[in-house]
Amino acid sequence: MRLGIVLLLAAGCGAPPPEFGNVDAGMCMAYEVPATEDLSTPSMSFATDVMPLLTMHCSQCHGTTSSPSGNLFLGKTSSDATTVFNGLVGVASGELGDMNFVTTTDPSHSYVMLKLDGDQCLYNSTCAGGTCQDPMPQSGGQMSTSDRDTIRRWIYQGAVNN
Repeated sequence: MRLGIVLLLAAGCGAPPPEFGNVDAGMCMAYEVPATEDLSTPSMSFATDVMPLLTMHCSQCHGTTSSPSGNLFLGKTSSDATTVFNGLVGVASGELGDMNFVTTTDPSHSYVMLKLDGDQCLYNSTCAGGTCQDPMPQSGGQMSTSDRDTIRRWIYQGAVNN
């Protein structure tokens, strides 16, 4: 059992899971929020709605302050919320330098959403090294639409540290 867990952890930060589709075969498509979806409600809180999702889905690869994957620390616990917030909002992504990880009120121009939706490949020609790398999270498969929409709503609503 322990070997299975070690193998899962070792593979978790590697290649994207199959749910993201075959990016190499040109199947990269932009995610579109359904027209019936209202991002202004319900109200989202970084501490109670967003941070738990980042901890659950992202901390395996982005949970260490010493050398987080992609130079992005997304926390291990809720006590990391302020550090995570300060490293996300208004901070250039690095891979796609002219786009912030989180651009307040604009989820479609927030690099985190591109990575979570799996459509960062649309920007490969402008990313550092000619690729925007893999979709996220790499371990456990793509976040549910509901979880991604929680983060999207928070960004749309101003990406406030509340």
